[in-house]
Amino acid sequence: MGAKGACNGLISRAEKNKMAAKVKRALAAKQTALGSKAQKIKWPTGCLEGTFKRPFWLPSGWLHGVKVGTSGYTGRGLQVFIAPDRVHKFYHRVAIEAYLGKKLTAKDGVPPTFDELLANAMHRVPVVSLRPQHEVALFRCLSDEERAALPDAKDIHFCVVSARRTDEPQGIKGCMIVQESFKAAGIKPRWYVDAKSLQNYRRLGFDAVADGGSLCGARNKALAEAKKFGKACCQVSDDISRWVYYGALDNIHATKDQDEANRLSRRARRLVISPVAAARFLLARMRASEAGPKLGGVLPTGNIARGLAHASVTTHHFILGDFFVSEAQSEVRFDPKLTLKEDYDFTCSHIERHGAVLRCNRMVLDVAHYSNAGGAVSIRNASEEQKNIKILMQKWPKAIRKHPTRENEVMLAWRIGKRASPKAKASASVKKVLKGGKMKAKRK
Repeated sequence: MGAKGACNGLISRAEKNKMAAKVKRALAAKQTALGSKAQKIKWPTGCLEGTFKRPFWLPSGWLHGVKVGTSGYTGRGLQVFIAPDRVHKFYHRVAIEAYLGKKLTAKDGVPPTFDELLANAMHRVPVVSLRPQHEVALFRCLSDEERAALPDAKDIHFCVVSARRTDEPQGIKGCMIVQESFKAAGIKPRWYVDAKSLQNYRRLGFDAVADGGSLCGARNKALAEAKKFGKACCQVSDDISRWVYYGALDNIHATKDQDEANRLSRRARRLVISPVAAARFLLARMRASEAGPKLGGVLPTGNIARGLAHASVTTHHFILGDFFVSEAQSEVRFDPKLTLKEDYDFTCSHIERHGAVLRCNRMVLDVAHYSNAGGAVSIRNASEEQKNIKILMQKWPKAIRKHPTRENEVMLAWRIGKRASPKAKASASVKKVLKGGKMKAKRK
């Protein structure tokens, strides 16, 4: 809060100016995204578009914007409500109720248009800026053999798997952060989205195509296109806000002492990197690895201290579906029977087929997929979780087990050198040994 003075002790003039610049940047970003597809509105004299959320009680035909030349309490502008006749203007709900002669409730309101949602969402999107020196430091962590295997960005097919994220500002914000993170690295990713929301994603300026009808369908479509292009496939979730690498912890020996792990992680330098650099880094380590993995990923938790319980790189651990790279040579695909936890099955299939995966336990993500609207969150419930857990445990009985403390979660514990899936039946009959020592085939 600013000092008392011109702002009556609320917010300083400098803070208001900063907010006004943020509003201007948000509206410019919205216009850039929509281009000629932006909704054409003729604003009354003295009013213009703002970034406030449409009130739930505002009736159909009413506009909401800001009064020209005002900053309001925060610098965002003084909110104004404009009647359908585009003449009468009001600044408070009670004044509108007096004009209409009734109390306004949610039943009177209408959902915001996509343009209104986007203006509000763009106001929330932070500026994505990357430090080149962080990526230089990232690639210094590679060995000579790994640097020799470092691919160019053009050799990777970057895919974002998304669905139902354009119906509310928080979802749009998450998508825009991912898009801007790629844009800052000079890449325009392809978005694989649900058919119903396809046009909204395209209105955001995304290179969007319809998914395969499901989460696994979208993932498999992305893998198939990458193979067609002869490129490695990098798949990204639509709600990642940051990619971080802790290079200073690369040579730290695994420790089970949580206090020591916390101390080390607090002191370590954080390298904030682009998703493009992260994918190239993982592929370099995969291609230089003697284990020959075709799938690589990151630590499945944002708490780097938990990663210190393992070596810097491991080859038989779970690969999170939120961010991974897969080689074009791999024929492994996602099981369409799964609607959740499909990444556990994908990891197990890769280990069984290729003998290893590569997980970088010093790279973490900031992800919000348990709390934001849309995507897998829209179908995640206890019943659906248990259905998928049952499929996983039937398919991989020796590798997948229930989490001891977290309900509706599982753990992957691959026993190196052991088969994790049930052995295939050699015959449809089961032989039974009789007392006389003869064998008799007993049909199932």
